[in-house]
Amino acid sequence: MTASAITEHVQLAKDFLERSKGYFAVGDFHQASEKGWGAAAHIIKAVAAANGWEYEHHDDFSNVVMNARQRYRQPRLRELSRAAEALHVNYYKRRELLSPDLIREDIADVERMANVLLPHLT
Repeated sequence: MTASAITEHVQLAKDFLERSKGYFAVGDFHQASEKGWGAAAHIIKAVAAANGWEYEHHDDFSNVVMNARQRYRQPRLRELSRAAEALHVNYYKRRELLSPDLIREDIADVERMANVLLPHLT
């Protein structure tokens, strides 16, 4: 992929993260969760693009995370990526089963994951 594709994925990740926080602030936990997942997916797509790794399907998310974990020597990426997956699962839950505290923590972990990866993308 080109540098512009990497830049686009990084920008989308940042945009989705801000939207996630905005939706959370107004109590729309389904959308906050899904936008948090989108932020994680796009930062991982940027990593894949930067390294020439495949990311065409949801299943590729974990593979790219594990490759990045080794390449960048960031063992916390596995843990942080689990927060992203948890946010994605929230989309399918009924509202009364959503935990605002967990969603807040998971969004923060997605932001931490992005902050760990961004220096490797510039």
